[in-house]
Amino acid sequence: MIYKVKKIGNEFIHTSCDGEMLYQLGLKPQDIIGKRVHEFFPAEFVKSKQDFFQKAWAGEFLQYETRFNNVHYLTTLRPMFEDGKVVEIVGTSINISEIKAKEEQIRETEMLYRSVVTTMMEGILILEQDGKVTPLNENVEKLTSIVAGSYDPETAAQFGFEIFNEAGDPIPPSQWPGYKTIETGLQFQNVICALKRDGQTRWFSLNSKPITKSGQNAALVSFFEITKQKEQKLQMRESYAFQKTLLENLDNGIVATDQNRVITLTNKKALEVLGLPGEIEDYIGKPSPDFHHIWKNKAAINQLVINTMQKGIRLTDEVETIDGKTIEARYIPFNFDKKFSGHIFEFVDISKRKKLERSLIKAKDAAEKANLAKSEFLSNMSHELRTPLNGVLGFAQLLELDGSLNEEQLDYVQEIVKGGQHLLQLINEILDLSRIESGKLKMNFGTVPVHKVISECIKNIEPIARKKNIMIRTEFDQCRRVFVMADPIRLKQILLNLLDNAIKYNRLNGEVIVSACIKADKLFIHVKDTGGGITEEEYRKVFMPFYRVDGTDAEGAGIGLPLVNQLVTLMGGDVGVASVVGEGSDFWFSLNIETKDGRQTDVHTERLQVNLNYGRQIHVLYVEDNESNIHLLDCVFNAIPDYNLVIARTGEEGLLAADQITFDLILLDFNLPDISGLEVFYRLKAITKTSEVPIVALSANAMPSDIKKVLEIGFTSYLTKPLDIKHFLNILERIVEPTSIN
Repeated sequence: MIYKVKKIGNEFIHTSCDGEMLYQLGLKPQDIIGKRVHEFFPAEFVKSKQDFFQKAWAGEFLQYETRFNNVHYLTTLRPMFEDGKVVEIVGTSINISEIKAKEEQIRETEMLYRSVVTTMMEGILILEQDGKVTPLNENVEKLTSIVAGSYDPETAAQFGFEIFNEAGDPIPPSQWPGYKTIETGLQFQNVICALKRDGQTRWFSLNSKPITKSGQNAALVSFFEITKQKEQKLQMRESYAFQKTLLENLDNGIVATDQNRVITLTNKKALEVLGLPGEIEDYIGKPSPDFHHIWKNKAAINQLVINTMQKGIRLTDEVETIDGKTIEARYIPFNFDKKFSGHIFEFVDISKRKKLERSLIKAKDAAEKANLAKSEFLSNMSHELRTPLNGVLGFAQLLELDGSLNEEQLDYVQEIVKGGQHLLQLINEILDLSRIESGKLKMNFGTVPVHKVISECIKNIEPIARKKNIMIRTEFDQCRRVFVMADPIRLKQILLNLLDNAIKYNRLNGEVIVSACIKADKLFIHVKDTGGGITEEEYRKVFMPFYRVDGTDAEGAGIGLPLVNQLVTLMGGDVGVASVVGEGSDFWFSLNIETKDGRQTDVHTERLQVNLNYGRQIHVLYVEDNESNIHLLDCVFNAIPDYNLVIARTGEEGLLAADQITFDLILLDFNLPDISGLEVFYRLKAITKTSEVPIVALSANAMPSDIKKVLEIGFTSYLTKPLDIKHFLNILERIVEPTSIN
């Protein structure tokens, strides 16, 4: 478009105007010729146009850009002189809309690359031949303290920079990857080097690619820190290079799309992760939904992408491909010029990690099943061992009460009792250890007087010590009024185990010293012996289940100390040992001290005086099919006046006997040949005649959880086999009260 303008008075009048662009602006010559600017241009254009005309009339040559009616054009104003004065202005305008559109597209693409670059973990810079460094993102300064400036080989040392290779050898500046790229034109990838400055060493993985800047060879250098990864010998992902080259160094797949979901940018890693063939160029400009066939659930993924993009927030999700891969997909909205312009997706193949997670879950399930099977085995083992042991210990206790035995015979019987009790202790300790490992051992905490517990334990263990002429000495006067937070029964179990070991592994005429001291808010209890001692190598092993000290001939199964360790830990304490071979061992444990005002738990079980003479017949029904157990109870009751024992060998026989005879007490086993003991219990409680009769469970099942359930449903008491006869007689006295005499 060409036009002419003259100044008449203070007004600029268009004298001619023509050209194709005039019509592109939606105007005609008659709209312009003979008219002033404000007559055909909007008011916002008038002042700037008049200013341009005024400058041109003053003799200036002008160029400026204008956008009108969606046409972007470049205008040139030339003043025309005559006799040294401007007599006319000639203007030419060229439509540059297409050029501006391409510039805007390039600018937007550049901003997209820049957005990716600035969100990367890598530092990126351009190194020129003269040593000039131009950082392209903030990470350069964050990672290396390098800012824009010159760092040529001659001056680099002034800034305190030293670079070393993986072997620890210094690298001369001329051999730095960036300078070598400039010199040789070669590309370097994943160069591992260390940067030392101000006494600090940081490791980096570095990439250098040749580029041209201002007609000169230069290097595009990208790097990311691998200090932690190097120490842990882990491989980090490769860094980005510049623009598309940078993306190719990523370990993760990147795909960018425009607002219409058309792919504008991707990298080779994305094709690899997603299992797509071909080259990057095959996908640029294609709609991303065309490639949703790779997903296992194509429709769901398509809807997920739509919902995610509509929300416009960063999101992460896991999706599966048709070839069995598990992909972690991250979505990042891309904004340009404060306007939403597209979408960035990052893809990471986590198939191996998910496979490992599934393997761990499978292993965990298998371990839980194995643990359950172990618990069931131990429960069954306990039942099977306790049943015959009931007869062994029961009849041995009856013989022990027989006054006609001579001393030698009594000694034999006591050895039987001792062996049976030792076997029972082993069974109980194995079960306790198993319960601790499975988290099923219940602790009943209370405020416990330590001095009282220690004294009772020493009293219980003294008969064993006397057999080896071992003296037990105490040194805890300062702790006589100290209380600890503990389970009193388990505390006695700990002390008895340690005392038993101190005597068992001691020498004849030896000594055991029990002492206590306070450190901070904990009480430390020591049990020291004068035995053979153990080596340092065995310090930790002695607390391992079933470990036995080499060369020892003392009886044991290696369960006691592991149980002590576990019980002390459950009560919030620590356990340890110090020992000198040939001099003895000092086993100790600590517990938290509790104030005296706390709730005190009774640690002493008061012994009841048994009085079973009621002056009338007491009828007891015993439902049991094991002949040894029947014979034992029959012998017990034959020795008690006024007690009449009725035997029923099946559940149905027991129900029939209960219907025919009025009983004062029913003893009930669970494992019967016809129906279970629980069914017998429920049927007895449903009958008016027997609904109020005390029913005591007498079983070889000693699992606490089972005992608790049985007592909760209404059993009067629960006795475990092997039967402690004295305890059994005490239970009889409590249940069959004298008030029941007619």
